[in-house]
Amino acid sequence: MSHRQKYIVAVVLAYVLLALSWIFLSDHLLLLVISAEQLLMVSMLKGMLFVLVTAVGLSLALKNVPQSFHPESNVLPLTHRQSKLRDYLVAGVLVSLMISFRLLLPVDIAEKPMMILQLLPIILAAVLGGFGPGLFATLLSTMAVAWIARWALTGAEQSLYIQLQWLFLIINGVTVSWLCQLLRNSARHAGHQQRLLDAVIEGTDDVVFTKDNVGRYQLVNQAACRAFGLEAAQIIGRTDVELADPTQVVSWQQNDAKVMQQGRVLHFQEQLQQADGSCRLYSVSKGPLFDHRRQLSGIFGIARDVTEMVGQKRLLQRVLEGSEQGFWEWDIQLQRMQVSERFETMLGFVPGEMQIQPEHWPELLHPADYPQVMQSIQQHLAGEKPMHEAEFRARCKDGSWRWILSRGKIVTTSPDGKPRLLAGTHTDIQQRRQNEEALRLAEMMFAGSYDGIMLVDADNQIMRVNPAFCRITGYSAAEVQGKSPAILSSGLHEKTYYQQMWLQLQQHGFWRGEIINKRKDGVVYTEMLSISVVRGAQGQIRQYIGIFSDISHLKAHAAELDKVANFDALTGLPNRRLLLTRFNQTLIRALQMGQRCAACLIDIDGFKQINEQFGNAFGDRVLLALSHQLQGALRHDDTLARSGGDEFVVLLSDMPALPEGNHIVKRLLQAVNRPLLLDNIEIALTCSIGVSLYPDDNADPDTLLRHADKAMYQAKEAGRNRIQWFDPAHEREAQEHRMMLEQLEEALRLQQFVLFYQPKVNLRSGAVVGMEALIRWQHPQRGLLAPAAFLSFIEGSELENRFGQFVLQTGIAQAADWLSQGIRLQVGINISASHLLQEDFAGQLTGLLQQWPALTPDQIELEILESTAIQDLAAARQALLRCQALGVRFALDDFGTGYSSLTYLRQLPVHCLKIDQSFVRDMLEDPDDHNIVSGVVQLAQVFDREVIAEGVESMAHASALLALGCELAQGYGVAKPMPAAQVAGWITQWQARQDWRQLVG
Repeated sequence: MSHRQKYIVAVVLAYVLLALSWIFLSDHLLLLVISAEQLLMVSMLKGMLFVLVTAVGLSLALKNVPQSFHPESNVLPLTHRQSKLRDYLVAGVLVSLMISFRLLLPVDIAEKPMMILQLLPIILAAVLGGFGPGLFATLLSTMAVAWIARWALTGAEQSLYIQLQWLFLIINGVTVSWLCQLLRNSARHAGHQQRLLDAVIEGTDDVVFTKDNVGRYQLVNQAACRAFGLEAAQIIGRTDVELADPTQVVSWQQNDAKVMQQGRVLHFQEQLQQADGSCRLYSVSKGPLFDHRRQLSGIFGIARDVTEMVGQKRLLQRVLEGSEQGFWEWDIQLQRMQVSERFETMLGFVPGEMQIQPEHWPELLHPADYPQVMQSIQQHLAGEKPMHEAEFRARCKDGSWRWILSRGKIVTTSPDGKPRLLAGTHTDIQQRRQNEEALRLAEMMFAGSYDGIMLVDADNQIMRVNPAFCRITGYSAAEVQGKSPAILSSGLHEKTYYQQMWLQLQQHGFWRGEIINKRKDGVVYTEMLSISVVRGAQGQIRQYIGIFSDISHLKAHAAELDKVANFDALTGLPNRRLLLTRFNQTLIRALQMGQRCAACLIDIDGFKQINEQFGNAFGDRVLLALSHQLQGALRHDDTLARSGGDEFVVLLSDMPALPEGNHIVKRLLQAVNRPLLLDNIEIALTCSIGVSLYPDDNADPDTLLRHADKAMYQAKEAGRNRIQWFDPAHEREAQEHRMMLEQLEEALRLQQFVLFYQPKVNLRSGAVVGMEALIRWQHPQRGLLAPAAFLSFIEGSELENRFGQFVLQTGIAQAADWLSQGIRLQVGINISASHLLQEDFAGQLTGLLQQWPALTPDQIELEILESTAIQDLAAARQALLRCQALGVRFALDDFGTGYSSLTYLRQLPVHCLKIDQSFVRDMLEDPDDHNIVSGVVQLAQVFDREVIAEGVESMAHASALLALGCELAQGYGVAKPMPAAQVAGWITQWQARQDWRQLVG
């Protein structure tokens, strides 16, 4: 059982005995001094006293519980040296003497026992003998006093005062004995520790000393005396200045001040000059000393002579620095690792920064390398290897890995032969590993390369070749080593070719190109060869490296691909791709030489019938024979190509101008017309040829071919088997037409079109009977444009109906707006035949009229141009009838200018005829025009139609029209077309002027 366990058992037993004794004896003892009635009164006091006594005892016991790990430090009141018999005899004698002394005093002991006197022998016995003699003296004293003062304690004359004195005598005796034992144990333990400390201090070779606050030495050991060369008595009480060289003392005092200022242990290196004049270097650890009040009372120091060790370390450091190696030392028993600065810096760390202890090795070593490193160490520690040696990857500070070579061996063993210290070096082998890897990869590339490689020395002798060289050339390595590369020469290159190659090698150190060589079996092949020059440190040529690959199959494949990509598979003629290339070249040459060239697109007429009648294979034979006939009609610089199907393209260079150029193209037409005889079947062919001529048609090849294609289709439309030359001027007009349509569509989207209104008046009454809506273009750059500037482009286009819908909707909306102002006017709106003939035209018109219910349909008059060609009169009649059913009026505009006036008048249900202004304008001077106007008026009267004259420019025109019976008129003589906003004002002015009255006056 340990001391700690024994102590706990003893304390528990003592508490149990004390508690049981108190329970069984306290009441009996109290009854000896007090009555039963008083016992009840002091029972609480008794309990409190028990709690107080046990609390004090337990606190002392807990305070002195021994540490399980340091049994020597136990200070147990009951674990003391065994008291000798004389100690007990001395205790008995002391008690007897004190009793005798009390009996000699002239005071009745029964009345005043003076029990305090008995504490003296108890204290002396405890001090001299310990707890046992002290307890024995307490027992003797209490028994003696109890006997002498028995009457005062238990008799009839018992005294509470004396009873309490006797009780506290017991308590004080036990307590004093306990405390004395504590003091004896502490003193013995302190003495033991002091002896141990003295032995350590005096037995060590390290200098040990203490100083007070002013630097006076208080304690020194023998090592310190040897270091100073003085006795201890000569050192104690003196300062560093009195003992050593003042130049050295300065740094000592500064170090002492740092320790006292910082209040912690610091480490220094200090020098001490010996009596013989030599200097010794000490590694010194200094720390603060505190007194019992925790006040700084001085410093202590421990110094070790490291002169030899530092010298050896510096020598080793210089050796290691010179070798660029890191040093490491591993204390196996303490599991402590020490390394040199180079060990850390080679991995990018600052000295002292690495966590190098063994528990951190798994973090520092690459996971793949860690097992083999540990295996190497364990094998060496087990004696299986003479030394530890391993290559591994160590983690650098930046997280990268670096190859390290670690070598080491056991340098110190314990007395029982176990390894104690392992030391070694670390070498940075990153560059070596990279070089080895580079060499390994180079060797793999050399041996595994699919391209042939040969190494040639400065004398042009082959040094080494790879397996691919042997495979390509057919020579073995032994057959070519020491020979010139000329062994591979095919003799197909000029000498100048090789001279140029060597010149470039000398100037640039590199040459690359195609070369034709010969294999061992005499077969010629083409190779792509690259030659590089390898130079020495002085720039001299050391070797040549040639790398080549057999590209014979690539050359053949490229030729095949070129044929497929550029030539027609059936006829062997150039295809469109090659044609465009040659076309570009021909255009450049024509531009440089000031010549013309032409593109002719030939399409065989009706060739589909030949395929259907004789089959596709026969048709292919016809095309092949025809290509031969066409080639026979060409000049040397001309090009014949097949663009696909039964179409051919002929590119004619150096082309004369028309009409001479037409004779050359006719030869192509004649070549196609020449009969072909295949399988006794005579085939007669015709063709349509479209021609574009450069630079008359100044365009790029694609455009020229597109223009020739257009001309070819024009030739087909004109009857086939003919030549059609492309007209650039006509194409430009068509292009301008397309651009104008795009501008008109954009202008319609941007709402740039507006309606102007020209009045219609009754010349006899002067009444304003209506307005004709006339479209205008508010052009952002050209200003207000009349219909003549743009309507011709719209006719027949997709925009025609969209414009018609815009005019129809705007005109109806304006009539409704005037009606809301109190002005009732009939609005004439021009519509085209295509717009009218739309299936949903009547529905659209109905929808517009429904938007303005206040407007009566007869206020809308739709004007149809008589000059417009209406293909389907029956459909037009039905359309007019549907609109008339809505109440809308119709007028036949520009009557007399077309070819079907009477037909239109008879079949179309119109309400009004409008005489064209071309007749009205000149009716005063031209009798024919006058007769036409007169005839139209009479015709209208016969067919019961209203008639109105356009182009009335003067009152004279108006007077002549009235004379012919035409009362309705419009024209500049009445008013010019005006914006809708000006109509109301004009009506007021017209009625105020009353110009018409002079016509009927």
